[in-house]
Amino acid sequence: MKRRQCLAAGGFAALWLGGARAQEAPPNLAVLKAGYARRIKRLLAAGQLPYIDVESSCNPSKVDIAALAAELDRLHIGAMALSSDMGNNQFERGVRRDNFSRQTTAQFPEHFIPVGNGGQPPFTTEVADAFLQAQEAAAQAGEWALLGEYEFRHYPSPRQAKRGDDDRDVVIPLDGPVGHRLFAISEATGLCFQLHYEIEDALLPVLEQMLLQYPKARVVWCHVGQIRYQERSTRYGPAYLDSLLSRCPNLYLDTAFGDARSVYPLSRQRHSRVWAENGQLQPAWRDLMAARANRFMSALDLGGDRLDRIEEYDKKHRYFLGCLPAEVRQQVAFGTAWRLMFGEDFA
Repeated sequence: MKRRQCLAAGGFAALWLGGARAQEAPPNLAVLKAGYARRIKRLLAAGQLPYIDVESSCNPSKVDIAALAAELDRLHIGAMALSSDMGNNQFERGVRRDNFSRQTTAQFPEHFIPVGNGGQPPFTTEVADAFLQAQEAAAQAGEWALLGEYEFRHYPSPRQAKRGDDDRDVVIPLDGPVGHRLFAISEATGLCFQLHYEIEDALLPVLEQMLLQYPKARVVWCHVGQIRYQERSTRYGPAYLDSLLSRCPNLYLDTAFGDARSVYPLSRQRHSRVWAENGQLQPAWRDLMAARANRFMSALDLGGDRLDRIEEYDKKHRYFLGCLPAEVRQQVAFGTAWRLMFGEDFA
């Protein structure tokens, strides 16, 4: 079977072998932490630059976790926070969180990081209270090292736009009940969550307000510099973000964004605004990321419909890391994520 077929389909049986044993107890985060450290140090000693992917997701019934772990080995990726996006069948059966992370960490404890479920409709629209309560209970019980990605303002992805799908055109007020509950959960548990929130003038004041209102919440704003419609975003840039980071020490950024040629189909604009025409990082963005390397972190943003493209995404992300000054690459690759998850510098 081809690698692509293994990763994207038919791996359900492999994931669930021994699943009953994996569900008996939550992962021991201290043991997992030691394993991640060993793996990262092995890769560093071999002359590789490992990174921690803090933001990828999958349909757990359609992923071969053993094949994916083999890809992490082949590509010298340090670890992956692979979140389970629950589906309609689970929604209809009343499932509000699953044990996917228990299974991945039981089988491949050095490869995968325990992470909460993705926060998407209908879970965050129709059953938000029950969903968030279940996520918080798991976090309080020590199930996870970080919460999943929550979509508040989300345009259809380029692939969905090309297919004509609009089910991921999400609009949930960040300062509404769901947003306040999520920020409060982050404060109470000490875990960061990932926020998908489009970069637009009309949305920025609310984000600033919530970051200041919940100073102990730790927020990873996804896809730094990704703007789908430039005409809707006139304020955002390195200077604005530098100011926001100064005022909000609880804000972090992930670096999952397209390459210099990536075009958003609905606007027909190049939506990764960090790149110069020559394909290099714009100097202002490079300087900001270098100066505040402890606020930026690696991410691939692989999803269930593109797990088979991990090599392509890895290559693009390593190109980005190579554009950074050598002295900050490790910090962005794994140092920031390590401190967010474990409260200490990697050593």
